[in-house]
Amino acid sequence: MTHRTLVQSSFEAYVAGAIDSPDFAREETRDRLARLKRFPYSVMLELAFPELDYAERWCSQRFGPMDGECRQHHSEYRICSNDTKHTHTGKWTSHWYEKTDYNFGYCEFYFVELPDRDAFLEELPEFNWGEHYPK
Repeated sequence: MTHRTLVQSSFEAYVAGAIDSPDFAREETRDRLARLKRFPYSVMLELAFPELDYAERWCSQRFGPMDGECRQHHSEYRICSNDTKHTHTGKWTSHWYEKTDYNFGYCEFYFVELPDRDAFLEELPEFNWGEHYPK
């Protein structure tokens, strides 16, 4: 068994609990709506960085590379070995919103296809800090 701190959340919970500025809330909402136009199915999580890396590795293995700038050189569970600045084109992505504690915060995963989002939701109970953090 490994550590698990991940909880499913919502964009509304993030806005209500982590944003003090109405202008910033409007900006975050506008940016999110732009992402949802391309990736209409989403899941918001509160999670630790190792869980983020674990979930992104799972998505990469299941759905292919994450769309956008590759952040794998920072990942604890790397799947892309290219250390240069580069991007991938894919059918899923994630967006880190804000830290709420040390190495913990809000991240939303976005999917082009509903079955991919549903597979992600089905797998959520298995996501954890991964093999680098045995109990």
